[in-house]
Amino acid sequence: MNDLEKFILENRADFDTEVPRLDVWAKLDRQLDRQRPAVRVVWVKRLRAAAAVLALLLAGGAAGAYLTNQGKAVDSLADVSPEHAEMERYFSTQVEEKLAKLASYKQDGVVKADLQELDAAYEQLRQELEHAPVGAEEKIIQAMIETYQTKINILEQVLEKVESVNPSTINSAENEVSL
Repeated sequence: MNDLEKFILENRADFDTEVPRLDVWAKLDRQLDRQRPAVRVVWVKRLRAAAAVLALLLAGGAAGAYLTNQGKAVDSLADVSPEHAEMERYFSTQVEEKLAKLASYKQDGVVKADLQELDAAYEQLRQELEHAPVGAEEKIIQAMIETYQTKINILEQVLEKVESVNPSTINSAENEVSL
């Protein structure tokens, strides 16, 4: 053991009783304060970066979901739901039956232009349905159904006129069908 170690061991109690001066504690406190914000700033920067990444991911997911819904292909009401498919089959059958009956009277050219206009309106509604915002689909579907109902009404009115104006045509048309 050297002299320094011997001195420290002999005077150990004196070392433990001394208290550092206030300026030493103040200097330590200032150094600790300078170091703490550096740690906080690093965490705050990391949290901000994580929040920005999360916000971008959420925005991308929302945009993807929106665009996915916008890209749906709708060829007819049958693509919307089974109930609408059944409704469309019913209306299509009604239109075909009335057109066939009108054709049997050789009067199907009378409504051809009107039906083409309704078909064009139906096509436009179908395209609108593909790009309709959420919540607006039901109004467009209702308009598509009304287009079918309008076709049927037009055909019924023309059939009534044809049948009331020329009853002899009805009998000859019925005879041609039964032959």
